[in-house]
Amino acid sequence: MMMMMMMMMMLLLLSCGSVLNGLFALGLVSAFEYNTFDGPGFPSCYNVTQVANVTSVAEVQGLVKFAASKGLQVRAGGKGHMWYDTQCSDDETIIIRTEFLNKIRDFDLAAGTVVVEAGVTFFQLAEYLHQRGANMGTGLVNWNITLGGSVAMGAHRSSLREDAAVVGGVLALDMVDGLGGLRCIERDESSDDWLAASTSLGLLGIIVNIKLKVFADSKVYAMQKT
Repeated sequence: MMMMMMMMMMLLLLSCGSVLNGLFALGLVSAFEYNTFDGPGFPSCYNVTQVANVTSVAEVQGLVKFAASKGLQVRAGGKGHMWYDTQCSDDETIIIRTEFLNKIRDFDLAAGTVVVEAGVTFFQLAEYLHQRGANMGTGLVNWNITLGGSVAMGAHRSSLREDAAVVGGVLALDMVDGLGGLRCIERDESSDDWLAASTSLGLLGIIVNIKLKVFADSKVYAMQKT
């Protein structure tokens, strides 16, 4: 009888959320460590209750709304390229992985723009643009890193003449805020909203879409005379 009641409760819970949420509610699953790209032994969070591999902006919004209603912490993660265990607080946390939120759209070479979802990597975007005679005009040492993570964390290279930070090529951001709402923030160096969102460290919301500048490919020739 007790087993039947537990099964009925499980079905009820699953109708309102994911399988994992139901297991947590019944106390059948405990929190766990979430590791960086380097794997076991390199945790970035210690009290994770769910890792959600999202594929749409609507999924991100739904998870944030669910977490807000339950008083849970939420953190975004891409491919896990981090070196410290400071991604999360000590509270129970849901990790929203954007690695599979990785579509590219609205390419316009004449306008010099393209829109990418947060999980798109430099490798993926470079290949997409090369096939269309364009490039992003910048890059990092590690190209297997997501654009969303790069922008959020202020990733940069070195340059004396060009924009060194990845966000230097960003024209607009779509961000899911702490209540699950979708906010579009356009580049405006005089706007506090833009200045905060453009290097937010993930504290203001989850970046889901990025509008980037792109450039037409050009051929470079080199000749050395001795």
